[in-house]
Amino acid sequence: MRIVQLSAYQVQVPLRRKITHASFSRSESASIIVRCQLEDGTVGWGESVPREYVTGESVDSVLSQYENTDLSAVLGASWNSLDELAALCQQISLSQLTHAPQVYVQRGCFGNAARCALEVSLIDAATRSTEHSFSAFFQHLEQYRTLLQPRDSVRYSAVLTSMRPFKQSLLAIAYRLTGFQQCKVKVGLPEINERYLLQKIRTLTGRNMDLRIDANEAWTRELLEQKATELAPFQISSIEQPVPHQKIASLRDIKNQISTPIMLDESLCCFSDADVAISEGYCDYFNLRLSKTGGVIPTLQLAHLAQQSGLKYQLGCQVGETGILSAVGRHFASTVKEVAFLEGSFDRYLLVQNLINEEISFGWGGRAPALDGPGLGITVNEKRLQKHTRRELHWNLS
Repeated sequence: MRIVQLSAYQVQVPLRRKITHASFSRSESASIIVRCQLEDGTVGWGESVPREYVTGESVDSVLSQYENTDLSAVLGASWNSLDELAALCQQISLSQLTHAPQVYVQRGCFGNAARCALEVSLIDAATRSTEHSFSAFFQHLEQYRTLLQPRDSVRYSAVLTSMRPFKQSLLAIAYRLTGFQQCKVKVGLPEINERYLLQKIRTLTGRNMDLRIDANEAWTRELLEQKATELAPFQISSIEQPVPHQKIASLRDIKNQISTPIMLDESLCCFSDADVAISEGYCDYFNLRLSKTGGVIPTLQLAHLAQQSGLKYQLGCQVGETGILSAVGRHFASTVKEVAFLEGSFDRYLLVQNLINEEISFGWGGRAPALDGPGLGITVNEKRLQKHTRRELHWNLS
């Protein structure tokens, strides 16, 4: 089997409400959707959500990387089994742009979003063609089998972003009444009094709710220590990305100096980031996000490294993911063990219109079933895709 045609679409999907945090604010999501067609006519889909402040990528840079890569050379090989497909996927590499931001190139994370969409579309097409579930592909990555523990359902975490206090309070109460067990609270904005906010949220959600916070690079090392002490009475499970990546060295050995666990996000985009974080003691948790880290295989690699190093990991998401990437996250979370926190599948709660026909958003208390195949177990509505497409490119690989 081999690929005969690839298409890439730049899509803009409006959000139901504006999402604001310390690093960025957006009212629509810009994504890249990839369509992969095999020689037997089977079509698979992939998605990535490039963010310039995370990996240096934009929708324009992703499309440029595709245009400047010999896709026939990268993806033109044929395969006869999912084992051979796994080997092909592990070799996916895109040409580097001459104008790519060097800071991200040197880290090794520029191109991760571009890789993610290609890899996912190929795995989806191949598993559809063989009538396997997307999750079945994980079994063909021999080096990561110790990470696998399939289950029938997963449970997503709630999230409280910056919003009007009354609405935020109502949402916190709703999370408690509907049975959520975990909640992440966005902090770090100048107008937020974190102590007052966490005191309110703890009261509204109850003492049994697992609370963690995300500063989105807004603090310094000194402010982190101050906030960790100040917020200790509210039993915070972790503090995510407290300092800008440019100041990440200030977190050296922080895991042995404050009691609240630290999670890296913007500073955890690739293997080199993870390797340095482990050796320098920057964190206790990795926040793994499929688009940010380059797709299924690189994300498994980082989870495996965390496991070997005694660190924990969560599976996060990018704001504005459509149902394609939500489905990939569901397959990952229902197949990989020891995911400490799970974020994603906000589809109907956040998107004005989804690109898939199925409803796979999390339900009561964050519960959601594992998805069956073939492939991702979802169908893309191509009329909606065209409605939200701003630019498209096509390649024949035959």
